[in-house]
Amino acid sequence: MKTKLVTLLLVGLNAGLSVGLAQNKPASDEKVQKLYNQSAAEAKPGAPTEATPAESTGDVLPIVSFEDAPLVDVIKTLARQANLNIVFDPRVTELGPDGKPKLPPVTIRLENVTAQNVLEAVLNNNSLRLEKDPKTKISRITMKGTEAEPLVTKVYQLKYTSPSNLVAILTPSFSSGRSKAIPDGRTSQLIVFATEKELLELDPLIDKLDTVTKQVLIEARIYETTRKPSSVKGINWEGTFGNQTFTFGNNLVPQAGGGAVGYIRGDTNSALPALLSSSGPQVLVDTARGFNPKTAFLDATGVRGVLSWFNKDDQTELLSTPRTVTLDNQPAVLNVSEAFPIFKVTSGGTQTGPTVDISYTNIGTILTVTPRISASDRVQLRVVPEVSALDGVDTQSVPTSGGGGTASVSANRYSVRKIETQVLIPSGNTLVMGGLMSDNITHGRTKVPILGDLPGLGAVFRSSNKTRDKRNLILFVTPTIVTEDDFQVTPTDYLKRKPTPDKPDSDEGPFTNPLLDSAIPHDWSKPVY
Repeated sequence: MKTKLVTLLLVGLNAGLSVGLAQNKPASDEKVQKLYNQSAAEAKPGAPTEATPAESTGDVLPIVSFEDAPLVDVIKTLARQANLNIVFDPRVTELGPDGKPKLPPVTIRLENVTAQNVLEAVLNNNSLRLEKDPKTKISRITMKGTEAEPLVTKVYQLKYTSPSNLVAILTPSFSSGRSKAIPDGRTSQLIVFATEKELLELDPLIDKLDTVTKQVLIEARIYETTRKPSSVKGINWEGTFGNQTFTFGNNLVPQAGGGAVGYIRGDTNSALPALLSSSGPQVLVDTARGFNPKTAFLDATGVRGVLSWFNKDDQTELLSTPRTVTLDNQPAVLNVSEAFPIFKVTSGGTQTGPTVDISYTNIGTILTVTPRISASDRVQLRVVPEVSALDGVDTQSVPTSGGGGTASVSANRYSVRKIETQVLIPSGNTLVMGGLMSDNITHGRTKVPILGDLPGLGAVFRSSNKTRDKRNLILFVTPTIVTEDDFQVTPTDYLKRKPTPDKPDSDEGPFTNPLLDSAIPHDWSKPVY
């Protein structure tokens, strides 16, 4: 029953406040304020009977009620309760032709709100606004006209994030086209020109975005094996064809009175490929007597056979263990390669020679890893391993600029093995990637026709070779989320210490015997061993 009486008393007091404000009696305002404080104190058992106006704009009022109260008087009361010094625009207090205020009276009833919030609600409901002057600490109540709301400048000192990144995020959130944000990369500051309402919305947003970016430790283990076994067995007679020499006995010439004696056109001693490639008729035959077999014969020095009976096996193992730390959602490149030159030749004019431009390309193993930290300490990885190697040289004939012939152009050929994948694994676990394997097997045979097919004896006129090039690449990638506890500050005096002189080459490295392995003259004053 007591609570109901207090509530009714507060409502009645606010109604009395409205009447008092309508009659412009300041004494009644003080009386209402005193009665209001007393009623609020009575609502709490044990509270003092006298109270002063609230000092903070954030104090919650149990009930705020106005009924047909003049707007100007309501604003004055709420501003006094919110500890605001205000002045009115003459347009707000202007009276109409009938002697009454142009703005309508206020009728509201709110519970558990602050005076500042009620004041803002009343102003917005009547197309008014509160302009604060930071120098004089006096606020101005004015009309919301067609003119633009003034912009306020505020500088944010960023701790972790980039100002340019925030500009791209904040710009779409501005409700006014005049508002803007300017990044300052040198000082890592963000200058914002916006309305006061927009700044109130930006403050919590920037606090949430300007946080520490997590880091990820990337550990990789690259294991590549190469095996090249080869086997060559038998006798290869292929060199005989390239080294044949035909001799024309006694320099035979066409005889008088008879048909021309058959002869092979060419020099006295010529290699067979040169004879076959010469122009004109190669053999002139006397049709009456046929081909004279004595016109040419094969010299014994032209016979060549290579006996091969050996096996060869090359094995190579490459192990790389790179480690790096990268920011969340930022790529990390682990490059274990060689820079291979590429020559670009440009033909010059008659007075200048050709020009050569040299560029480089990386040949080897390149691993690109982009981590993205997810929930539950999991890491989403985008992994792109690429393995490349020089695979040979290709030569092609291209037409010349004049169109009258062709020219041979050579270019390097590369073999590339590449995988692109995305996975989600827990922090500290290892991702194994394989399948980057190549296996090239080559079989080759040579045989002398007919002789190589003879049973038993044919093995003398045959040869065979087998080669295999097998490469296998396995990658192990382990992402680990770096925490604050992982960074431990350790005292060091490295920069204060005097540099130690380098040791001579004979005292370190693989050259352990200075007398036999070093090119430096030996100091005979020291023992040899």
